[in-house]
Amino acid sequence: MLPMPIRAAIAVGAASLLATTAHAESVRMTGRFAAPYRDAAMLDSLRVGRIAGEDGMQLALAIERALARPDIEGGTHFDLVGGRGGDADGLLNGNVVTGVQETKFKRKEKECVEREGGKRDGKCLREEEVEKDCTRRVINVNADLRLTGPGGRVLYSVPRPRRDETSWCRGQDPSRTTEEAIRAMIIDIAEHVRADIVPSVELYSIRFRESTRGLPKPLERSFKAIVKQTQRDLPAACAAWAAMDVQAPNHPSITFDLGLCAESAGEYDKALTLYRRAALLIGRGGNEATAGAERAQRLIDGRADEEARRRGRGPGQW
Repeated sequence: MLPMPIRAAIAVGAASLLATTAHAESVRMTGRFAAPYRDAAMLDSLRVGRIAGEDGMQLALAIERALARPDIEGGTHFDLVGGRGGDADGLLNGNVVTGVQETKFKRKEKECVEREGGKRDGKCLREEEVEKDCTRRVINVNADLRLTGPGGRVLYSVPRPRRDETSWCRGQDPSRTTEEAIRAMIIDIAEHVRADIVPSVELYSIRFRESTRGLPKPLERSFKAIVKQTQRDLPAACAAWAAMDVQAPNHPSITFDLGLCAESAGEYDKALTLYRRAALLIGRGGNEATAGAERAQRLIDGRADEEARRRGRGPGQW
């Protein structure tokens, strides 16, 4: 049975947590995380310009398609402008060099040299190592990309090298054609460009911390009951942890779980403070609270960037 202060806290209840649902001993959330290149993400419109090289057009189109893909909420981040004369806040261009090299080598492989009844599909009776003529193919795709904003300011400049190696022997076919391998690397580069300059909207789940180590014995059963309550009534469970925090201040699990409650409610600054405190209490270097603090900071940055962009502030004008 829950102690009186905790029962009272549960009875009070709390405001509904937007876009969150409890699932098992975790909470499921939707969050907008800041792009790694925040200045580039502040642009409203963007044009994918010329990317030089034999596979430049393929890369340009792949980047354009990646940037045009809606996020899980159905929205797109940039207003993409097509054509060479299109007026856009940002211009992405660059260069891509593709190289294909094939070399011959020999490799020993086991091969059936005697089969039952002398039939090709008969049971293998004897294997031997046979030296075979083989081919090794190495494909390198090296892209250099640059995104400039108003006034020609460079907002994003990265190299994106990719390498694909495969080999096959006489009588075999490569697992993928040269064209298929190049296309896969081009798409991978494009997806990394999107991840670099577009804020990510993610659906994710974080588990509550359930360790009762160091918690006063009379509170252990109550703590476990609160963990289970997150499956039924998350706001009430969070209120109960807040009440228990008064009875057992600075307990690692309670502090972490309150941080997770704050994160699920969209109170990212509060979550950051609680996660940082929990990280010190848990110790052992990197832990779930350290990861929580990093996540909360990215959510804070994501919200700040979205608000600044909505107000019409340009890159570097937070």
